Amino acid sequence: METETTAASDETAKVQSVPLKPAQSVSVDKNKVIGTWVRTDAPYNLKITDLSSDGNMKVEYFNPKSIHVAKATWTTDVNGAINIYVEFKDENYPGSNYTLFYMPDNDLLAGKYFQAVEGATYDVEFMRAK
Repeated sequence: METETTAASDETAKVQSVPLKPAQSVSVDKNKVIGTWVRTDAPYNLKITDLSSDGNMKVEYFNPKSIHVAKATWTTDVNGAINIYVEFKDENYPGSNYTLFYMPDNDLLAGKYFQAVEGATYDVEFMRAK
């Protein structure tokens, strides 16, 4: 019986000692997200005009009229992927926000929209406007 336990412990030790491979880096040029983006489920526009090196962004949002953007930031994750956060402060939108990431293979912004008034979160995608 001890032999089985020892064998199992040896196998566990072997598995635990195998180093994990880091995720493959997909570093993307931050300027790839500059442009006008249209939500795929509604005619809402996100217009990104500048990404500063300090992580701030210049963003306008239209639903269909202009909604005040209180905060817009971008970061890259450990794999080089671009992440975007846009928060609104306007009538019917106080604290509503988008948390998006750029998908370079599909040229899409995808992620979550938090509608603060409803307290609901939705999956969303934005396609680049032609």
